[in-house]
Amino acid sequence: MSQPLILLMRSISDDYLASLKGIAANYRIITVEEATSVNLDDVEIIVSWRDDLGNKILDSPTSRLKWLQVYSAGVDDLPLAKLKEKNILLSNASGVHSIPISETVIGMLLSHYRGLRSAINNQAQQRWNNRITTTELNGQSMLIVGTGAIGRQLGKVATILGVKVYGINRSGYPLNDFDATYPQSEINHVLPEMDIVVNILPLTPDTYHFYDANRFKHMKDGAVFINVGRGPSVDTEALINACHSGTIGFAGIDVFEDEPLAEDHPLWQMENVLITPHISGKTTEYNRRFFAILSDNLQEYLKTGRLLRNQVKFDQGY
Repeated sequence: MSQPLILLMRSISDDYLASLKGIAANYRIITVEEATSVNLDDVEIIVSWRDDLGNKILDSPTSRLKWLQVYSAGVDDLPLAKLKEKNILLSNASGVHSIPISETVIGMLLSHYRGLRSAINNQAQQRWNNRITTTELNGQSMLIVGTGAIGRQLGKVATILGVKVYGINRSGYPLNDFDATYPQSEINHVLPEMDIVVNILPLTPDTYHFYDANRFKHMKDGAVFINVGRGPSVDTEALINACHSGTIGFAGIDVFEDEPLAEDHPLWQMENVLITPHISGKTTEYNRRFFAILSDNLQEYLKTGRLLRNQVKFDQGY
């Protein structure tokens, strides 16, 4: 039998490559450029994903593929049904984004509550205006919808800042740094009490347009809404209407149904909306954290055939 392959669909540094070679000495590690000169059926492990090449490997009836480690936390753009049918192990990069996304959320909130966004706009016009109305993040009630790694990190940071933190998850299981948690089925009963709602839900069939017109109607008048989860979880038209009506007093949006956001999209012109171009998870620390996950999983896989971290549950979609 020929030597098994690890296919890197994303470039990594020489140091990380050397480390992988040290861990998987019996494997040949190849790049996408080298894939044309090998038998793709020998690929046992894929790191990151490209539809064209990935599906070619996955569709082969004689493929030896056993494990796919993706570079992102979301897996909604992968052929999940096919991976499940072929019993391919799947792991994601959950946890890599928890610090940068949490910091982005706090930044968005401070820009609103402390008047920083208004100050930046005034500075651009060289206008001294100290009559900006400001209040405090301290004491606000925040509902974190989706209490995975990102939600838990945000809860920890927000608690330190004096925010009253509440969470929504599948069953309402309790968590440290959360004043209370509720099952997803009870969200409409909780929304009217919340000053801030932060969406960090993954995208699944159950969360598509989770925030529709009816959901926004349950929010406190003038509530703050932040979306750093998935764009299609929010009905964009419903969000625009809620911002126009004042149901949403301020929205910080990092992810959108269609990206990039069109130049003539009405959200650009809304004074109570802060737009970031899907950058909340970006950080210079990303590769280091991702490689730690990959390294841990690779070592466990070579020992036991199982994964140590972030194995995706196909029935849940994350």
